[in-house]
Amino acid sequence: MQGSTSRLLALLLLCSAAHAQETARTPTAQERQSFHDYQATQPAPPKGARLVFDSVPAADGGNGALQASVEAPPHRGRGALCRTERINHVLHGNGKQARWQSADTQYYAWLDRGACRAVAEPVRMLQRVPDAELEGVLLYQKSLLERARLLMAGNTACAPARAYPFVLAAVDVGASRPGAEEQYALVFKSDRNTFLRIWLRKSGAQYDAWNVTCPAML
Repeated sequence: MQGSTSRLLALLLLCSAAHAQETARTPTAQERQSFHDYQATQPAPPKGARLVFDSVPAADGGNGALQASVEAPPHRGRGALCRTERINHVLHGNGKQARWQSADTQYYAWLDRGACRAVAEPVRMLQRVPDAELEGVLLYQKSLLERARLLMAGNTACAPARAYPFVLAAVDVGASRPGAEEQYALVFKSDRNTFLRIWLRKSGAQYDAWNVTCPAML
């Protein structure tokens, strides 16, 4: 059992070198090997899983802890919707004292009418969203962003970022202010590492950008 797990993890490590994006911190050969040794003691990852290394942001803005995420193979949701999950492990400490520990599980989605292939930057689900609703907001994200740019002009915190290029980073559920009704929110990240939340209101079968906020973090 341990031998087959080791072989599968070796393949995952090779795949990660080909698929992982360049991040704030690239793992060393020793760190990769330490994760291989750690995972050999854990339940075997699902067949077809891939390994992604990145860095957990530090509160002081410096390099954070190294994170290894085992991403499950994508599966088909409703229509063009694809979903996956990542089980995260974080390296704590330095040198011989460094130890890998299990962290959290994160859920992701994206649209692909083809074979539901893994993508470099899937959209993170900060809360659970039903397939029918999620497919709709992902499908119209570009038009919702353009509508939100008009709202940003009247928001002091958001106005300076009105013309920034944005990429959809997450979907959330919450309230734009204390006491407000619960709404879906699209969370966009700019090329300057700033964030935009577009709060949505549903009218019939369609969603519209209702309000915007610009928090400092995801």
